[in-house]
Amino acid sequence: MRKLQHLLYMLLVGMAITAFTACSDDDDYQPAQKVAEDNMGAYFAAANAASEVLTPEEYAARPKVDLKVKRQNPKGDVSIPVVVDKADAVFKVPAAVEFKDGESEATLSVACPGLQALQSYQFSIHLDEAATNPYVKVDGSPVFSYTVMVARWVKVVENATFMYQSDIFPSVKSDIYQLEGQNKFYIENYLGSGINLGFYIIPQDANGTWTASAFSASDRSTWKGIFMPADHYMNDPDGGTYWYLMKDADNYEYASWTPEGADEGISYINFYLNTTSDDYASIDMSGSTTSYAGFQTPYIYYSDGNESGYTYIYMYWDSTNIPAAE
Repeated sequence: MRKLQHLLYMLLVGMAITAFTACSDDDDYQPAQKVAEDNMGAYFAAANAASEVLTPEEYAARPKVDLKVKRQNPKGDVSIPVVVDKADAVFKVPAAVEFKDGESEATLSVACPGLQALQSYQFSIHLDEAATNPYVKVDGSPVFSYTVMVARWVKVVENATFMYQSDIFPSVKSDIYQLEGQNKFYIENYLGSGINLGFYIIPQDANGTWTASAFSASDRSTWKGIFMPADHYMNDPDGGTYWYLMKDADNYEYASWTPEGADEGISYINFYLNTTSDDYASIDMSGSTTSYAGFQTPYIYYSDGNESGYTYIYMYWDSTNIPAAE
């Protein structure tokens, strides 16, 4: 009987200790911080570019970055502090962003004088926490990081020839430019369309995997692989494996033109898309003396209502078309 009483006593003591511990844990609980009723709900708009590569001309015209800052509560003249987490010395970050009564959007201008070409500069900032609301979903964030570089466009191929299969249209000559130090190129007046088509290259790495990370601006042997559009394009809205050449992609305006010397025009054109094979779009910036330097697989819709079916456009140049390095 005495042993039973002892066991019951020990059980009660254990329960008491457990309850005390639980109470202690509850004492450490910190309730979520309340947001003031007049909280501004401020944030950096998602539309702000987090990374830019500017040409010398663009940088000379705009030696600063203008950031859109929004607030959900537009009441009152408000100065919201801006906290710098880290920044290269070239950046001049204002101490605050200013809103006037009724304004839901303001501009924070960060000057960046003295940028040197081909050097990367960065800053990270955030808005004062007292002016932000972590409990409301917004199209943006109270923190923002930015990277910028100045680089020039350099001609890397001169008088490249673009030839349609079966000569369905006359061939076209264009120059090709590279944004210095970047996997970014453009074909001037692409196919005579009046569009400077930007593109990048997906090379193969040492394991045979197609990946843009295998590109090296300092190693021209990596300047070959899958041709991928970088601008003036729209992927098939229905999810098909092709992209359209666009005059204005933002406004869904297709490229439409009549090639020089042709009787028939092009209403619009799309190209087969595949990021894991160069069977449908390939380019070698070193050119070739024995074959084509690249090709694409387009589907052309003629202005008379007819269609080409999938065909080929071949690109030709060799070392004689490659200007000496500047």
